[in-house]
Amino acid sequence: MQTDRRAPSRLPILGALSPLGQGILAGTVLASGAAIALEWLVRADETLVFLVAAGAILGLAWVVGLATERLGAVAGPQAGGILNATFGNVAELIIAFFALQAGLLDVVKASLTGSIIGNLLLVLGASVLVGGLRHGTQRFDARVAGSNAALLVVAAIGLFVPAIFAITVGGRATDTLQEESVLVSVLLIVGYGLALVWQFTNPDRTLGGHEPAAGHEGPGWSGRTAVAVLLGSAVLLAVTSEILVGAIEPFVDSVGLSAFFVGVVIIPTIGNLAEHLVAVQLAAKNRMEFAMAVAYGSSLQVALFVAPVLVIAGALIGQPMDLVFSPLEVVAVGAAIGISALIALDGESNWLEGALLVIVYLILAGSFFELPA
Repeated sequence: MQTDRRAPSRLPILGALSPLGQGILAGTVLASGAAIALEWLVRADETLVFLVAAGAILGLAWVVGLATERLGAVAGPQAGGILNATFGNVAELIIAFFALQAGLLDVVKASLTGSIIGNLLLVLGASVLVGGLRHGTQRFDARVAGSNAALLVVAAIGLFVPAIFAITVGGRATDTLQEESVLVSVLLIVGYGLALVWQFTNPDRTLGGHEPAAGHEGPGWSGRTAVAVLLGSAVLLAVTSEILVGAIEPFVDSVGLSAFFVGVVIIPTIGNLAEHLVAVQLAAKNRMEFAMAVAYGSSLQVALFVAPVLVIAGALIGQPMDLVFSPLEVVAVGAAIGISALIALDGESNWLEGALLVIVYLILAGSFFELPA
């Protein structure tokens, strides 16, 4: 029986982490404090504020993930599934909410499509590439992959119909577009709830099932410590996200990027990098089902939960947002869903398929970068 050889710590939150984890946690706290000080006390250059806040959010998203994993391990698989469904994309949801509140609607919508594209192409592609290079052909349940692909198609229909309607009627029906977007959002949330019911009642037909992957049960915190960490991280995440959003426009003006590129590439990366690294790590350990669960699950959360919640929240706070995406976004998301489904439906993956997914992502990212600011 193995024993924990780490030196005991007076702080339970640190004693449950590896030295690397302790360093990341300390850096996250320092970055959060620095972002707050730079914005509220020093009034520093907004580009520096944006970069420091982004670094803090990267770490905070990781901490939220750890606390969620630990609470899931303590509370059991059913509660763990609900926690993951609730907090899986909390960083991105918080960032998008503050951007919505600030009236940056194009950035919000770009971050939604960017997250879906990034998960289905970059994250899944990197996972398949790394797993294939280490283990050759990897196998998983094709039926489960098909179920997830079907859910993504439903989500795509819900997200794209308002855009098609807008093209059909032109710009003459703004109120109708908003009403339709709210209706579609409610139906997508219903679909998400039904998908969760299916997941909990049919664990064998869900990628990754309910059980955490080996080595990913979270740190050895008590339930109370995990709750305290989760709440504290969520508060800091809200504060640093508001700071980040406030610095977006000065950052865009300073570096010459378009706000759309920041929304479609940079913000999804900031909010989801920790989760992305977990997926690649799982694939490297030959746990491809779990890696795919991360990529597909995060995409489904964004399409079926985060996007609809933002539409409804916008209507409530006086910042109405519709689901009318640009033609390039529609094509990009459709391509991401199509190619990821084709690769997953045969129940096997190899490094070449992963490389192709990454290449498609880079092609799309290059197109987004070339769009005029």
